[in-house]
Amino acid sequence: MGRVNSLIGYLLLVACSLNINYSLAQDRKRIDSLSSILNQSGDNKARIEVLLALSSQYETTDLKLSLKYAHEAYNLSSEILDYKLMVSALMSESFIYYSLSDLKNAMDVTVKAMEISEKNDYKVDQAIAMDGIGMIYYDIGDRKKCSEFYFGSLKKFEEANYKVGIAKSLSRIGILYLDQKDFTTALGYFDRSLKIAKELGNNEGITSILNNIANVYIGMKENNKALQFLKEALKISKDIQNSYMEATNYVNIGKVHFNLKNYSTALHYDQLALRIFDTIGSLNKKASCLIRLGEVELATKQYDMSLKSATAAFEIGNENGFKQILFESSKLLHQIYLAKNDILAAYKYTILENQWKDSLALNEKEKNLASLELQYHFEKKEQQDLVSRQKRTLFAVGVISFLVLGIIIILLILNQLRLKAKKSRLEKEALEKELDFKKKELTLNVMSLMKQNEMLSEISRKIIHIQDEAIHDETRDALRKVGKELQKSTDEETLKEFSLRFKEVHKDFYDSLLQKYPDLTPSELKLCAFLKLNMTTKEISELTGQRLNTLENARYRLRQKLGISNSEVNLVTFLAQI
Repeated sequence: MGRVNSLIGYLLLVACSLNINYSLAQDRKRIDSLSSILNQSGDNKARIEVLLALSSQYETTDLKLSLKYAHEAYNLSSEILDYKLMVSALMSESFIYYSLSDLKNAMDVTVKAMEISEKNDYKVDQAIAMDGIGMIYYDIGDRKKCSEFYFGSLKKFEEANYKVGIAKSLSRIGILYLDQKDFTTALGYFDRSLKIAKELGNNEGITSILNNIANVYIGMKENNKALQFLKEALKISKDIQNSYMEATNYVNIGKVHFNLKNYSTALHYDQLALRIFDTIGSLNKKASCLIRLGEVELATKQYDMSLKSATAAFEIGNENGFKQILFESSKLLHQIYLAKNDILAAYKYTILENQWKDSLALNEKEKNLASLELQYHFEKKEQQDLVSRQKRTLFAVGVISFLVLGIIIILLILNQLRLKAKKSRLEKEALEKELDFKKKELTLNVMSLMKQNEMLSEISRKIIHIQDEAIHDETRDALRKVGKELQKSTDEETLKEFSLRFKEVHKDFYDSLLQKYPDLTPSELKLCAFLKLNMTTKEISELTGQRLNTLENARYRLRQKLGISNSEVNLVTFLAQI
């Protein structure tokens, strides 16, 4: 029976491969045909349309080449002043920048597309641009702004009776409610979206919405119902020969079977997805599939296979700078080596896991800064629109003097905003540089103190050795006294120097701690400071001279004082948030 299942699985993989290869051959043929038309056509509009088609063709395989064609289309459409094609080219660029996670450029070109659409009264294009802006705000975590643009986009699509756009907007809004775990409302929006997509015969839209509905049922823990929608979506993806959507369906089906603990089935679907993403050259998705495979193999105790999958994912992440992949693969490798009882290797990947976790946290902060920058961008645009309306009103009544005054005021305001923005930027950069310097200084200082303590510990051992060999009691007593004084003086100076340096970098840490937990002792405050720097118990021991079991007991008492009763709550993570 096992051999039969293996044979069936192999035949499915072969069939899947043949289907992908056929699809890729068709794509290659289409690209060659478009390239031929581009080289032969002398009509600029025809060339622009071909460039946009080529850009679309490369969106799933070569984003940089796709961007190149879209940019060429925009430049050519700008030369002939065809605003409709300019908007189409800009929205193509926006999608590619978004796919490359370059949100600033994505926002810039989308805003430009929306402005051109507004001036030329292209209602549908304006709604599409608003939808794109909503997606960017969703990605940076500003759900309020995101919902404003999604609902604004829906309103404009409804005014234009553009059903494709209405279906898309309803689906987007459904995802917002799904994120909030409002499953009933989310299903309502997805059902309305699906009904329109079916009326239009939009198969790609249908399979996407079916996946969203499946995610609702996964959230509701109704995995079998989720499978029904995913299998329906998979059938459509195969029918329209959309390899990317087909692979995405396999991934989601594999996740559901993993939740149901059907590990062999989950493994089968993950392998199908991996085969497709590998063939179409989607490295990020390929690495994600390898991690999924590794998790399933770990769950079934296939440690060597799991290690192979996780290592391959880590290598892809390392070669391409995929931070999320590096974090997830490091975490999985850590778990695998723990299961294999290889503590040294597990510790190595724990360090890497924490490093990439910190790097991702830094990315989140950068996203917050991007959100503020985008908010400023739109507030500035609204201010400019207000001024523009005032200028038009003043011109209509013929009050030239007030118009001139308004222009002067605008220039002053813009100049003030520019100076204020410049000053804020310079102050921010100066503070960041100072903080980075102090952090580096603190790190070097701690390392220096640890080295110093190692030297003094060595001296103490030598004194004890001399003391043991001393003949006279007076000599032994004197040596014992010298050793104690040396250790006491060293400990006091070490902790004093550390506290001074720590307060320079984390000014409000002690105050915040004492405000929340006034019963903390000086020793407990110092322990909190060491943990805030993510120091291990061994490192703290080397720095303070305390024994490991003494420090473990101190950590236990500290958890009690901080009210951390849940053993799953990490003490270092808890203090990092203060």
